[in-house]
Amino acid sequence: MNKILDKLGLYDLIAVLLSGISILTISIFVLQYVYKVSVDIDLMVSDTLTFFVFSYFVGLIFQEFTSLIQKKLLYKDNALLKSALCTEEDSHTFLTKTEKDRVYSYVINQLKLNPYENNDNIIYNYCKFKILKSGNMSRMDRDQSISAMSRSFSLYFFMLTILFARTLFVNPSVNIIILTIVSFLFTILFYYRCIRFTKLRYINIIRTFYYNFVSK
Repeated sequence: MNKILDKLGLYDLIAVLLSGISILTISIFVLQYVYKVSVDIDLMVSDTLTFFVFSYFVGLIFQEFTSLIQKKLLYKDNALLKSALCTEEDSHTFLTKTEKDRVYSYVINQLKLNPYENNDNIIYNYCKFKILKSGNMSRMDRDQSISAMSRSFSLYFFMLTILFARTLFVNPSVNIIILTIVSFLFTILFYYRCIRFTKLRYINIIRTFYYNFVSK
């Protein structure tokens, strides 16, 4: 089992496997303690490899589905990338105008791009490729993994919110009201966490490129 885990990358461990384990575990508790559905936990965890494989595929399904939602429905035409590349001089989180302008000027000259066109996507991909080639992606990989895991959790807790809300109409109780509110709050929390770390990844790639390639 340890050899298998060693071969998994950071993204697979955090965004897929860990999210799958969490979603599966929470679902078991919800079925058992909220809806009184008997689940043989001992049977599920007796075979560790089976449990991890099942958790991995659960996490993978959520990753692919939420990625599709984010790209096709919520942030089409690289809207999230454009938002992340806004500059703000008084913040250590956002890019400064100097960082962005010099990176854009450098890449535009390197690739002979038209400076009057929207080159956000091309410039970002160029910076990411260069940093990936240099092997300096550990910080960005962490941001991507946290963002992806948060994205899955946001969808999962949204599904729980809908489930609890429907139950509330059929069988209202204080516990279900609390669970509905808590699930909704977690939906919002993880959604904004997903957006924040996605933007941080974009920003860190441009900023790392600036200090590793442009400012030298």
